[in-house]
Amino acid sequence: MDIHSTIQPSLTIMKIRYGKRIFLYLLGGFVLFTCLIIIFINGREKELKTKIVESGQIIYTKMVGDYMVKNHLGKENWGDLAHFIGSFREDLHLSILDEEGTILFDNKFPEASYLYGKEWSNRESRNSNYLYYAEQKGNYFIRAGLPYTPETAAFMQPDLRFMGLIVLIFITLFILLSFFYHKSRKSLKNMKLYVSHFHNRVFPINITFADEELSDIQSMIMEIGNQVKLNEKDILVEREKLLEHFHFAEEGISFFTASFENIYTNSHFIQYLNILLNQPTFDVNNLFGSPVFTEVVRFLENPGNKNTLSSRLHTHGHHFSVHVIIFDDKSFEIIIRDISEIEKNSIDKAEMTNNIAHELRTPVTSIRGYLETLIEHENLSPERKAEFLRRAYKQIIRLSEIIQDVLILSKTTHAPQYFTSENVNIGEMVQTLIEEDLKEAIEKSNSNVSLHIPDNVVIKGNQTLLYSIFWNLTNNALKYAGKNASIFIYNYMEDNDYYYFSFADNGKGIKEQYLGRIFERFYRINEGRTRDTGGSGLGLPIVKDAVTFHNGEILAKNRSEGGLEFLFTLRKK
Repeated sequence: MDIHSTIQPSLTIMKIRYGKRIFLYLLGGFVLFTCLIIIFINGREKELKTKIVESGQIIYTKMVGDYMVKNHLGKENWGDLAHFIGSFREDLHLSILDEEGTILFDNKFPEASYLYGKEWSNRESRNSNYLYYAEQKGNYFIRAGLPYTPETAAFMQPDLRFMGLIVLIFITLFILLSFFYHKSRKSLKNMKLYVSHFHNRVFPINITFADEELSDIQSMIMEIGNQVKLNEKDILVEREKLLEHFHFAEEGISFFTASFENIYTNSHFIQYLNILLNQPTFDVNNLFGSPVFTEVVRFLENPGNKNTLSSRLHTHGHHFSVHVIIFDDKSFEIIIRDISEIEKNSIDKAEMTNNIAHELRTPVTSIRGYLETLIEHENLSPERKAEFLRRAYKQIIRLSEIIQDVLILSKTTHAPQYFTSENVNIGEMVQTLIEEDLKEAIEKSNSNVSLHIPDNVVIKGNQTLLYSIFWNLTNNALKYAGKNASIFIYNYMEDNDYYYFSFADNGKGIKEQYLGRIFERFYRINEGRTRDTGGSGLGLPIVKDAVTFHNGEILAKNRSEGGLEFLFTLRKK
């Protein structure tokens, strides 16, 4: 299911509701603003009209107050005050009160209620409505009241024309707001429809926008969509490359989330995990409960300030290196590499180094002993000196052979690319070996070599290595098959790709228990095959490496009629 199609309805609902909320917020703001203006203007208008009405009463209270102060009026001469206010308006209601609220003078209603302080009061007294204003003067309160007539009431009413103007402005703004809202909503709907095609990058071309800015946004979205589409395509290609690499990688690779959920695992990881857990499993999460991975689990639970861990695991003769990498989002990767061959090679190198040193020590020690004897004993007879020189020379030859064998082995193992290839006629090469290079050794042991290799047996390979195969096998047979031995060299079969060879002698052979180890470097059989015969233990390993170099195989077996036979193949090209 497409994630965009899943979330699109909820996004649409959110956008529509959001647009309505914006409209309602703006509408509420206009209503509130209009009401506040009306309230404020009405208040200001009422305040101004009140001051206009009040201004006449203020004049009266001030005139009375000044008159009372100037003439020192009191209870005994209120008549003078009545005579003074006689010239005022007939409908003026004037009262004098003390601080306790007792009416001291009232020109209209002696029994009237009293008003304290400076404020307005509209009350009914004897079927007459008055507007009062009171002001303190010394120890007295002077209260002036004027009739609240219909004309006054009409004057105090708000100006309906101004109210109508405010309402008209509000309606006009509301219409404009609705117009722009619906216009913007249409553009936003088009934009929403346009953006809804973002996930498949197929944008409709018949959608237009009223706003130039939205048209610019449309162009930008289209450009972003096309770029994202290209990026997604590139990411998918890189992802496929990465998965292909993981699939064919020699390492076992597995990715996990921060909550230890597996994301991806290649086949090598499952294979190595089954070896380490010693049980078949397809659930990689089983490793977190295995005691073999205790160190890994402990690191994942508490990595500290580190984000990598390297460790080694050993089980059932296999050696593995484990590498853990924790990423920034706390997800992690576990890499398992089989290093059994590397460990074996390391051990073999160390063993070979020790064996080489041991092999070289014997001839070097012998040569040193012979030379020291010649130097320290100058009076030795010429015959004795010649004997020591012959022995030293023999050891030098042996030392040279050991060094040559080691160089060949090292080169075939670590630098086979330096061996050149050419067409080699095997029959001619072995014929030369028998008739020239090993002729003296063959005659000395009174041995016989039967060679049956056709003249057309030609191999594209390295002549040095091919020569070493037959030289070492022949030399080995001359040393261990005994006097009067017979050696048989056959090319007994061929197919489209390989030549098949047999090399045999009629000696006493080798005990079956040793046959599996004769190709090991520096391995010697104690019975009859020791340093006393001059062997270095490298001849047959060189033979095997040379055969392997030519994509062949070799094995050894005892012949039923006696002696040892080597069967090997050599690829034609």
